[in-house]
Amino acid sequence: MHALWDACDVIYCLTLRTRPERRRAAAAQFSAAGLADRVTFLLQEPDVADGKRGCFHAHQQAARLALEASAQRALIFEDDVEFLPHFTPHAAARAAAFIRGDTGGRPPWSIFFLGHFPRKMELTSSPDIVRVRSMDGHAYVLSPAGMQALCALSYAGDQVDVHFHYRSETAYALYPMVAVQTPGPSDTEGLERAEDWNDAKLKRERDLYDGAVRRKALAAALALNAAVLPAALGGLLPGVFAREEA
Repeated sequence: MHALWDACDVIYCLTLRTRPERRRAAAAQFSAAGLADRVTFLLQEPDVADGKRGCFHAHQQAARLALEASAQRALIFEDDVEFLPHFTPHAAARAAAFIRGDTGGRPPWSIFFLGHFPRKMELTSSPDIVRVRSMDGHAYVLSPAGMQALCALSYAGDQVDVHFHYRSETAYALYPMVAVQTPGPSDTEGLERAEDWNDAKLKRERDLYDGAVRRKALAAALALNAAVLPAALGGLLPGVFAREEA
């Protein structure tokens, strides 16, 4: 995974000062992924009046610190992140190539998800990179443009997912996603996440990807027909006209 970690200038994990057990769990995830010495934990005080507001400002703080450090790529985690077993060095290398711009003709991007709840999806020229409109903020990379856009927002009562992540028109993701959120209590939303919490987002991801593949195949078939049919008709028409004249 080091190709991806090395592509990021700063790596932050957002965590509440009052939840040391979640900080320990996140640290164990990072250690297993080769990140033990790279992650800076940004300790937050609970916003007892509005957990969503506290979360929003925490993500803004991470973006602001990244800008102050002149980072070109900032990797941001929440402390409930959990890496999936299929997160391989190959997947990490593909993500790193995209965010570094190694791939030819890479489009401009503001946010790149390692884990998310996709709402819309389009294919790109790379089979494991997709363009998305997504929720969730537990594992993502920001470009300088993304950092600036996040810092410029004002809290308006919604999750940071709605404020920024979903509205971003230049959001991309690694497919399949390699990070989810652990089940359990959510300090932001005040609910208990069930054991099957991640099933819906993983199914949604598969369904959206399959739909994008079908749309691409249909478009290719229509384009082929548009090119072949006129040529075929052009070959038939002289013979038709000849028979009519006879």
